[in-house]
Amino acid sequence: MPSATLLQFAQANDAAAATTKKLQKQAILSEYLRSLGETDLRLAVRYAAGRAFASTDERVLNVGGALVSDVVLSILKLDPHAYHDLVVKSGEIGDGIAKVWPAKLVVERERLRLQDLARAFDDLAATGAWENKRAILYELMVRCADGREAAYVTKIIFGDLRTGVQEGVLQAAVAIAFGRPLPEIQRCQLLVGDLDEVAVLAKDDALAAASFRLFHPIQFMLATPQETADDAAETLSGRAFYAEDKLDGIRAQVHKSAQRIAICTRTMDRTDASFPDVVEALSKLPGDFLLDGEIVPYRDGCVLPFAHIQKRLGRKTLTSKILRENPAVFIAFDILFKDGELLMDYPLRRRRAALSELCATELCTDEARAAACASATPGLLCTSISEVITAEEIRQCFEAARNRRNEGVVLKDPESIYSPGRRGKMWLKIKTHLPTMDCVVTAAEYGHGKRRSVLSDYTFAVWDRDPALPDAALVNIGKAYSGVTDEEIAQLTELFLKLSRGQYGRVHAVEPKVVLEIACDQIQTSARHASGYALRFPRIKRIRWDKRPEDADRLERIIEIYSSLPNFARPANPPAVEAPEATLFDSL
Repeated sequence: MPSATLLQFAQANDAAAATTKKLQKQAILSEYLRSLGETDLRLAVRYAAGRAFASTDERVLNVGGALVSDVVLSILKLDPHAYHDLVVKSGEIGDGIAKVWPAKLVVERERLRLQDLARAFDDLAATGAWENKRAILYELMVRCADGREAAYVTKIIFGDLRTGVQEGVLQAAVAIAFGRPLPEIQRCQLLVGDLDEVAVLAKDDALAAASFRLFHPIQFMLATPQETADDAAETLSGRAFYAEDKLDGIRAQVHKSAQRIAICTRTMDRTDASFPDVVEALSKLPGDFLLDGEIVPYRDGCVLPFAHIQKRLGRKTLTSKILRENPAVFIAFDILFKDGELLMDYPLRRRRAALSELCATELCTDEARAAACASATPGLLCTSISEVITAEEIRQCFEAARNRRNEGVVLKDPESIYSPGRRGKMWLKIKTHLPTMDCVVTAAEYGHGKRRSVLSDYTFAVWDRDPALPDAALVNIGKAYSGVTDEEIAQLTELFLKLSRGQYGRVHAVEPKVVLEIACDQIQTSARHASGYALRFPRIKRIRWDKRPEDADRLERIIEIYSSLPNFARPANPPAVEAPEATLFDSL
């Protein structure tokens, strides 16, 4: 069987991208995958998922946009400004350069194959020197005889194919290609982690041979929101559920075998480097396991505001001062694997029993806090649970959780199995949202994926004082992109292009004419925005076409909400915060 070429891969994925129908995408990809040998099949599935390496492979390319652009500009001899405009207009580098790629760049040279791409990726990951990386990438790119080959080299490097082929579509394509039931494909991927390996097992009719392996992130089980305790009690229908505090931190899963530990977030990213103290504490625990839980800032038996966690993220170096002032722990609420035994298919009641054998203590309740604070720092905390049935019992648990400055409560069916990626009625959550705010849009940015050609991400602001007063100005407090329909985005794009005061890369600074009603979970202080505040999980509730810009909220309203009891991101005794001098286009 001849080796698969990159151009064949590009043509198959372009065909899948050209249709919006999932069944057609699956049919196109399954026919392509069926034609491949094992080595090329593994690579094709991996690259179609937007990965340079298998998901269980910890290597990274460390190739950024600057390096790719430098190589592309040296090949195409484009003016940098023309190149910038081309990329912005196309929405990404790959589709941009494909439009101007020379038709006769390669003369009398063998077509670039998937295995050539794999070897180049191995070399890129193995060197850290910029010049060496540039030479490897240049040699790879000049072998692209077609613009679509060049496009997919960059798309895979950046992990963004923009074909509309999500994991479920790719799983179905593998199932169809080799005549296997989709649930068997999904189950096998849960066990081994890499869909590219699952595809080879499916081709060889060896799915049943798969067994669970640690150190590949799995999808988290999710909870369905409930507005009130009465709504939740109606869903329970007289059944007893476990109630536990909903913590405000970073949802994480911990994989441990011997002294090897990996911590993964909901985005499937590793976050070990940001929490060396958490890794050290977990390393002292016996055995092998996979835990689900939350990393939270924590001191003296109390969960601290989320802002403490944010001070750790994205830093190359964590000083002892940062670690000391922003202590963190991992609080477990589920265990999915322990010492060779997969527990996900067992009921929660049994999983909690297994977790209790590993935990040093439960998260403090008000009554237990004094004793817990006096004890030594535990290796592992777990959430405290209580059984609830009625709306009143749920309400009491919710109020107690809020008094402990936690987000709310999560209710879980004791008989529920762990269903990765599912949001059913086995887990429910209740949390209080802050009042909404009316804000003025000051900037609009092009989105990503199917929204790359429309202005879908909006920076918004409030007035620093009454807009009728001299020197009144708008000060930014956040950015949001969810909550508006495609039709509304199209309408806003047309409007904001007319209101544009200038374009800066992908961002248009716009005249402050449009008011959005914004909801958020919390408000915290921030040096990023001129307002001095930032919103946590902001989302657009609706466009306020009925309001003028001067009708938007004032900064004093933001401070009022920030200082209110439902905003548990505030310090216990928040100091008066004076907003810094306002600028209209801060944080663009």
